Amino acid sequence: MTLGPPSRRDFVGAMATGVAATWLSGAWSDRLKFGVGEPGPVSTARALRADQARDLEALTSLIIPTDETAGAREAHVVDFINRGLASFASDQRPLFDQGLTDLNARVSAQHSGPATFADLGVEDQTALLHALEAEHSEFFDAVRIATVTGFLANPEYGGNADKLGWRLIGFEDRFAWQSPFGYYDSDASRSE
Repeated sequence: MTLGPPSRRDFVGAMATGVAATWLSGAWSDRLKFGVGEPGPVSTARALRADQARDLEALTSLIIPTDETAGAREAHVVDFINRGLASFASDQRPLFDQGLTDLNARVSAQHSGPATFADLGVEDQTALLHALEAEHSEFFDAVRIATVTGFLANPEYGGNADKLGWRLIGFEDRFAWQSPFGYYDSDASRSE
């Protein structure tokens, strides 16, 4: 049996497994460290300047592009990252600041016209991202994780607008669940 390339739904679902926990764990670890209960909604404060947010949106839009389904831009992933960097992921803010500065330094060194990453054409943006990925850039890895997390996080954290990410992977947003939950309790539902 030959398997074809994974669908976008399969890819995003697979990336969500464990990856999202990396970013959101910051919200829990800080609360537990200081003995505070469950984390509440993330602050609406913003960490990034408007020009940084614009470049980051261009970058996240290449990681989860818009095609026949919504992408990072429509899911407001940058809003999630921006709010996260101002609160539970504030320890990553220097990495994002330096990464965005480096990204635009590369733009200036390689292109005479455009001033920022967001001003480049998609082909040039993609080439720069491939270079970062080939270099195993810590910044690019952090942005990729934050993008997937923001695409699938609870909308109260600023991303996953209109629950676009959840709909893409087929997640049902229910406040109450009833059995059977899975194979492990299917017998219980038969005895009712």
